[in-house]
Amino acid sequence: MTEKDVAEAKRELRQQIRNQRAARVLDLELASIFCTHLAELSLSIGAKKIAAYLPYEGEPDIELFLDWALDLDIEVVLPVANQDGSLSWVKFDGSSNIGIHGFAEGSGSSTSLADIDLAVVPALAIGADGVRLGKGKGYYDRAFEKLNADIPVVAVVYEDELLEHVPSEKHDLKVSMVLTPSGFTHF
Repeated sequence: MTEKDVAEAKRELRQQIRNQRAARVLDLELASIFCTHLAELSLSIGAKKIAAYLPYEGEPDIELFLDWALDLDIEVVLPVANQDGSLSWVKFDGSSNIGIHGFAEGSGSSTSLADIDLAVVPALAIGADGVRLGKGKGYYDRAFEKLNADIPVVAVVYEDELLEHVPSEKHDLKVSMVLTPSGFTHF
């Protein structure tokens, strides 16, 4: 497959998944399931600092998990998109602002990914080899390329978004595990 073919296959898959997500309605039971799984993982590894995200556009809802972590005084760091294509990180204070792409991003004091124990990342799909299909801007690929390989990176997707194959390029982030409502798959 040529680079152009891969890029087109990724574009088509992104659109297909966006259409599926647009048809979904908020499911509080699923949000509770995601929270329970992520909370159990966090407790099992003794997480004190977690990188995560605020969901939007039909992404699996992890806000209950964020609330749970804050209630337990686990430091939650969230990304803020920058014009140069990089992410800055804030120590989430429970509030949000509208970011440069028009959706809510966490508010709080500036921090970094240093010393995180767990990274929870958004994805449109995950392949059977752990390759993550993001939204196409490369923010997470760049942000996590130098992350310590011992830090668990978990993507959260719906069951039908865990695929046999995801078209990929060298720079695409591979995750160490994926969470679907039925549980974790480790890579």
